[in-house]
Amino acid sequence: MPMTDYEREWQRQLARTDIPRGHLPVYRWYLQLDDPASVAPPVAPRSGITITHAKKPTIAFYRFLYHTAGEDYLWGDRRRRSDEDLMQLISPDHILIMVMYCDGVPAGFYELDTISNDESEIRYFALLPGFLGGGLGRYLLDSAIVHAGKRNVPLVLDTCTLDHPIALENYKARGFRIVGGEDETYPDPRADGTVPRDAGKHVPLCVADLSD
Repeated sequence: MPMTDYEREWQRQLARTDIPRGHLPVYRWYLQLDDPASVAPPVAPRSGITITHAKKPTIAFYRFLYHTAGEDYLWGDRRRRSDEDLMQLISPDHILIMVMYCDGVPAGFYELDTISNDESEIRYFALLPGFLGGGLGRYLLDSAIVHAGKRNVPLVLDTCTLDHPIALENYKARGFRIVGGEDETYPDPRADGTVPRDAGKHVPLCVADLSD
């Protein structure tokens, strides 16, 4: 079976020699869906599923979503921010934080930025542990696309080699096309304890210089 783009990029990333101490090699893809309004409203895969706009969520609730959904994918950027900085990022009216619940339990979320007149952007998208599979990811993504499609502008997002191994293929299957990409280096949040040392098991790289 031929390698996926994700697998192929990880093979190339492992050969890079420009990685500073405490960092990870990363490849980032930029994707665009030209006509999100063409996507039909999805049907929930089962009963008991709702998606709710979390209007100006508390820092504690946002951190719960961000930490829980992003830990396996080494989301560290916003963990390092102060409460004041984080509130400035999530409180503007152009930021929509949509939370999916299954039988009243938070199961996933996406964060949509509508500040641009030319495009909408999914900044974060993830399911919480325990809710992968069963069509929930596709339902949440299609719901995000339909929501963004109300603006009649393209929808953009990015993903990288630290994301779930099938994330890129899922986005492509929903109609997103790759419009760019670049190599990056990313401060490994395991190195300073920002996320637990055993997080990110899918990342095919042993970080030799984690602090003791």
